[in-house]
Amino acid sequence: MLTLLSIMALLAVVSAGSQSALPQGKMPTRQVTLDGSFDLDAGADKALPFFTPEGERTWAKGWNPQPVYPEQDRVAFQTNAVFRVDEGSERSLWTIVEANSQAHSAEYVYVVEGERLSRVRVEVQPLRPNRCRVKVHYVHTAISEKGMQFVSGLTQEGFLQKMRDWQSRISAAIR
Repeated sequence: MLTLLSIMALLAVVSAGSQSALPQGKMPTRQVTLDGSFDLDAGADKALPFFTPEGERTWAKGWNPQPVYPEQDRVAFQTNAVFRVDEGSERSLWTIVEANSQAHSAEYVYVVEGERLSRVRVEVQPLRPNRCRVKVHYVHTAISEKGMQFVSGLTQEGFLQKMRDWQSRISAAIR
């Protein structure tokens, strides 16, 4: 299980190499929490795979997770699996904190090198046999000045637009 101590150790390693790190002795003080939800015309069992590292490939442009652990060709949807995502100049390291197909939930913690630590939780709630609600919860914590810029640019309104975009893209992938 990912503990607070291991997260702090990971933060220390990731921010140590950052050129835009906060001044020595200063702790990150900027954190944003965002919540949203949307409905899909699919049962929860059908919808959850779209929120796994491999399932996201079907609808998220540029999403190309690379497995770190366990070592295999594709990212395993299992607790404690680790993978990398490199998009443009942004490099991130992810771990799956929870992979629960029975409860239709997934939780990830990821670090964007030199910038931020983020946590995302997805819960897919069955509404009817062919309808579900997807609840998404993000917590972004800046670990550098660059991270502070990212976090300060986030708004609940922008996040709700992101949820509408996800709903549209996933709905198209389900069809």
